Amino acid sequence: MNGAPGVGKSALADRYGRDHALALVVDVDDLRRHLGRWETIEESKTTARDLAVALAAAHLGRGFDVVIPQYVGRREFVARLHRVAADAGTAFVEVLVTDDDAAIVERFRARRAMLANAGVRHPEADLADADVDASIRAAAEALRRDAAAYDVAVVDGGAGIEAAYRALCDVLARIASA
Repeated sequence: MNGAPGVGKSALADRYGRDHALALVVDVDDLRRHLGRWETIEESKTTARDLAVALAAAHLGRGFDVVIPQYVGRREFVARLHRVAADAGTAFVEVLVTDDDAAIVERFRARRAMLANAGVRHPEADLADADVDASIRAAAEALRRDAAAYDVAVVDGGAGIEAAYRALCDVLARIASA
């Protein structure tokens, strides 16, 4: 699942995981946060993505679903995940989760404040407050352009998790029957 930071990818992925036995939700940012001194070592980004790919490959190889909710601005990581699925002999499905840009910005700010108040250091804290609005809007727009260019399925997260989950299941059903 791709989408701008704050759009609801993780909540939607978790919802999928609750309904699908042994489906694995791999959060790249969580993996990164569990690496020692990740905040000061740039390589932690690459290492976390490598770990996510390794987890996905192992779990797909056992015949189970893997969901990676991650803002991916560069197509190289998507291509890498596609190869992992192909190597495991399973379908790769990319879904873009969208919403109104203002709603995404609001959720991003709320989540960031909640994490900060809880003392949880998260990669999204690296974005300066003054840059949040423009950065999130630019990310959402670029992802919408990519989705159109690469024929990526789009799920509207603005109607709530349950509606987005039904739309996601519809997308997966269409792909499975194709």
